[in-house]
Amino acid sequence: VFIGAIMWRPVAVAIIVLLVLGLAAVEYFDRVREKGYQPAFVPGLVACIAAPLAVYNYGVGSLPLVVFLSFTACAITFIGATSLESNPMPNMAITGLGITWIGILGSFGAAIVALPNLGGVDSVGTDTFTLLAIGVVANDVGALFVGSAVGKTPLRHWISPNKSIEGFMGGTFVTLVAMVLVGVADRSDTWTSTGDLLLLGLVISIMAPVGDLTESMFKRNLDVKDFGSIIKGHGGILDRFDGFLFAMPGVFYLTTYLLY
Repeated sequence: VFIGAIMWRPVAVAIIVLLVLGLAAVEYFDRVREKGYQPAFVPGLVACIAAPLAVYNYGVGSLPLVVFLSFTACAITFIGATSLESNPMPNMAITGLGITWIGILGSFGAAIVALPNLGGVDSVGTDTFTLLAIGVVANDVGALFVGSAVGKTPLRHWISPNKSIEGFMGGTFVTLVAMVLVGVADRSDTWTSTGDLLLLGLVISIMAPVGDLTESMFKRNLDVKDFGSIIKGHGGILDRFDGFLFAMPGVFYLTTYLLY
């Protein structure tokens, strides 16, 4: 589906980003409610969908407005509660965490897709998003295989005992190799410099594991195996795309710095 969307038009990729973020938000708010929190579900979900919509149509400059409106909507929700038993402060905090983590960070996926044409190249956004996807997948695969084969030194044992420093290094190596292969094969009309591709791979290699560790940290704190709630027994949307949430802002700002 993703490849088909990339080949068709940018708006199709933006729709995929929107759907993924919406489903991830539902999973997140379902899980925290199971653990006794009472988030402002509707304002939180709307904000996670509105953020990528606003960014795709009006750019990242629209994000402060999204934050302002979503915070105001959450505040009004708890102001309208009948008593202090609604526990407004922690529940607004848990709602804001979901909006920031999923909606705001995720909206940079739409920002990448909406990148303007550059030097006659009209596929800057989809081209960059494709490289981002290749890099994140390469990082996951490299970390898994190298970590399973030779991983001995825990990266952060209290968060995830199975993630190792050796796996992190393996993921970084495979990501950089993938980016170099893209350059050698001359498969990108946008990223034509090997140095720029290596920087892209480095940003992905740092930010994707941060996203993975952050999601694992939240799961450990909530004492849940995964965030999946839509399809029981499945890892869930967040478990599949946690690395993207941190990698997308990093890649967006690297792209604007290097190419624009």
